[in-house]
Amino acid sequence: MAFRAKRILVHIDTTSARRPALTRAAQWAKKCGGTLRVVDVLVPLPTHSPAAERLEALALAEMADRLAAAATAATRLRVPVTTAVLVGDVASALVAESVAWRADVLLRSHGIHGASPIPIGPEDGQLLRRCPCPVWLVTPRQATGEKVVVAAVDPDPADVARHRLSVRVARAAMAVAAETGAALHLVHVWSAYGHRLMAAHGSRADVNAYVVACRQSAEERLASLRWDARLPSSARVHLLEGVADDVLATFVARRRASLVVMGTVARTGLAGLIVGNTAERVLRQVRCSVLALKPAGFADAMLEARR
Repeated sequence: MAFRAKRILVHIDTTSARRPALTRAAQWAKKCGGTLRVVDVLVPLPTHSPAAERLEALALAEMADRLAAAATAATRLRVPVTTAVLVGDVASALVAESVAWRADVLLRSHGIHGASPIPIGPEDGQLLRRCPCPVWLVTPRQATGEKVVVAAVDPDPADVARHRLSVRVARAAMAVAAETGAALHLVHVWSAYGHRLMAAHGSRADVNAYVVACRQSAEERLASLRWDARLPSSARVHLLEGVADDVLATFVARRRASLVVMGTVARTGLAGLIVGNTAERVLRQVRCSVLALKPAGFADAMLEARR
């Protein structure tokens, strides 16, 4: 299935003059025939304040006016746009709106208050864990489009859910690269798990044969993904050995990637729904835009976990 993003939810900070997520979303909607819904979130004022009700009404009105003014950038491009002020904690309000509005993707800006982008913050982390639709975190440098797109994949036809997520990641990266004319890189990191333990108890020949077999298996899995995703011949494919989060973060930095596309694998535990360890560590190191996709059926699983 191709990356479909026509119902585009955009969260902006109405107190900031820099709105890279809105700029990028408007461009995407213009080329893809999409619709924007631009929102900001008002965190409720303390109820013990004697003027809380009046102050909240004033804050709501001011935020609504700023949203309307910000939306004119999209209307000038003849992109359909609506606005809304949400109330509550930021992550919960955006997750609820993405479900209610049936958003295909949520865009928001990160790293907008400094000269250089910053790692994902607490609200971004919550959205990556909980939001059922893809989450696209846009840095100021990529507001007008991407030049280098990196798809980080972990294919395995034997694990249907994981393989399908890797296919979705590849296709999303292909769609973004095609829209902007960006260079596309597909990266899979492999390792020979347990080879040091084997070396301590086996021969060098056995260890070498094991490492070769692991690489061959990785090559076969990657070849399967290339076929299933219908990867274009222009895409550059990289099979790299090492620890996934370190290797990916280094690759993204060296290639000066504009956008990294990854799958986030949620699981339940004592901390609730969390992002898979590799994805979370990588996303906290990169300084470019991030597009994170959930596995198919994530929304249903999230609702089931709340019951």
